[in-house]
Amino acid sequence: MTKNRRNTRIKRRGFLGGAAASTGAVMLQSLATGIPAKILLDPLSASAEDLPSGRVLILSSSRSGDPINANVPGTYGAGLQNVVHAPGATMAETPLTLAGAATTAALPWAAEENGGIMRQTDLDRMVFFHHATHTPVHGDMARVQRMMDATEKNDMLISLLAREIAPNLGTVQTEPLSLGANGGELLSYEGRLLSNVAPLSVQQALGGVDGPLKDLTAMRDTQIDRIYDIYRQTGTTKQTQLLDAWVRSRDEVRSISDTLIGKLGEITGNDQLNQVKTAAILAAMKIAPVITVHLDFGGDNHNDAGLANEVTRHLNTLPVLRALLEEIEALQADVLVGSLNVFGRTLKKKGLNGRDHNRDHHCMLLIGSGLRGGIVGGLREEGNDFKAEGIDSATGNADPAGDISFEDSLGAAGKTLGAAMGVDPGRLDEILPPGKIVQSLFT
Repeated sequence: MTKNRRNTRIKRRGFLGGAAASTGAVMLQSLATGIPAKILLDPLSASAEDLPSGRVLILSSSRSGDPINANVPGTYGAGLQNVVHAPGATMAETPLTLAGAATTAALPWAAEENGGIMRQTDLDRMVFFHHATHTPVHGDMARVQRMMDATEKNDMLISLLAREIAPNLGTVQTEPLSLGANGGELLSYEGRLLSNVAPLSVQQALGGVDGPLKDLTAMRDTQIDRIYDIYRQTGTTKQTQLLDAWVRSRDEVRSISDTLIGKLGEITGNDQLNQVKTAAILAAMKIAPVITVHLDFGGDNHNDAGLANEVTRHLNTLPVLRALLEEIEALQADVLVGSLNVFGRTLKKKGLNGRDHNRDHHCMLLIGSGLRGGIVGGLREEGNDFKAEGIDSATGNADPAGDISFEDSLGAAGKTLGAAMGVDPGRLDEILPPGKIVQSLFT
């Protein structure tokens, strides 16, 4: 065996070992039938509680503390004239609407009909959650994922949410899956460090365009016949009704097969565009309840004359974010898209010479069905920079006397993320005690 062939096999086995293990076939059978993997393995265990609920999370995470917080809705307007934005027409303040509410942001964030990059349909379900992460240290990315050590059993929030939502989603694995982690961005689950999986490895593991996805229609018929036979002999009427509710049509399966094979063929590397393409495929296949990618909105731009690098990376990355949303739509997947970096960047301190670390302001982005687009929280000037404000949980408005304090704003962002995934609010209080869910975001 040649070295290259051996490495390919190792990568394939590694992905299947982490993402599917001995249930690799079940992963495909679930995709082919629409029946949760748990029920395929034990048909007689089916109950109404097994009807899928919740949604997969695709989360962008960066230990660089990208300046995504510097140009979004909520950083312009009354009292924010001293917030520094890149000069020139490319990042000019531009009107946009979020679910009918008028606001402004840097031009690339606006709808394409107003000269921006985004689609209005996406803006209408896009939330900009202003809060603090309370750390200026790159190496604290894992602590931020643990909500600054406030989570249950000191585990990463997204790992706790993944474990909570996986049974409802019927995903193949419970652990989160990372496609673009660098060093300090690696995820942990129950104290165990998880490895990163490259998009090209995913493509190889799924067999590429000549892999098992082409056999989904035949797989569908075989599995449905098998389970109908079981229910006919020893099942209940309710279980047969549940099966009818789960089952995909042959035309739907054929369409899924053709679409996924085509999408797999489009994976050509491991960069951020290929990460989002792969993330959409894995979300549609319900491989994992949480999938992380790395989107670059400017990186660690301490010395960024005229904020030129920040501008270039926004212009390069916002089309990737849009592509992610389009991929999800094409695959007809119900997915929540979000972002969580280790910290934000300063908004005033260095002017146009660059941005330092800002422990007091970060902006979490949330996009998904069931969300009402808008701005949560806000900014206030203090000293030589700006920091996040307290929040009213009922309205999402910035309020220094709000029931979400500045100190608890990270917890509130984490809880709201969990609620958007479909986790029970009572359970969220146990997973993450600080903060409250911002109720105004939900339609």
